[in-house]
Amino acid sequence: MKKLNGYPDWFFYLLLGAMLMSALTGLALFPWVMEFKLEWELGSTLPGSMRLPIVSSHALASFILLMLLGALWQVHIRAGWRRRENHKSGLMLALSLLLLMLTGTGLYYLSSSDWQLSASLIHSAAGLMLSLGFIWHWIAGRRIRLGLIARAKHR
Repeated sequence: MKKLNGYPDWFFYLLLGAMLMSALTGLALFPWVMEFKLEWELGSTLPGSMRLPIVSSHALASFILLMLLGALWQVHIRAGWRRRENHKSGLMLALSLLLLMLTGTGLYYLSSSDWQLSASLIHSAAGLMLSLGFIWHWIAGRRIRLGLIARAKHR
């Protein structure tokens, strides 16, 4: 696996782990959202004893992800923007993370049930968008790197 330029080897794996943990715990919470926020009757949901550990794990992974985003801003994001590489998927990732941060905060602090429902649905959609956007960004970045390597070999 090629490391991110300017970052230690383990950084990519920490980023991937935080994204994976955040995505998996978010998906695990989705039936709970459908039952309690949308008031849909589901055959089975998370046991109440599992909800707090999963929510806590989701919040922790998300905080780590936001810290890593700050580290990515310093080199990766700014360099890619200057080189005009992978803009569309990178912008999608950044906007998804911003939306997730705002709606996640709203889930903790909004008092109106209507606002809570809106924040929850937007948060869930943005989480799916982030997961798909990351895959798109990774594949597009890999194509760019492979193209640069191929051009360098032909020189």
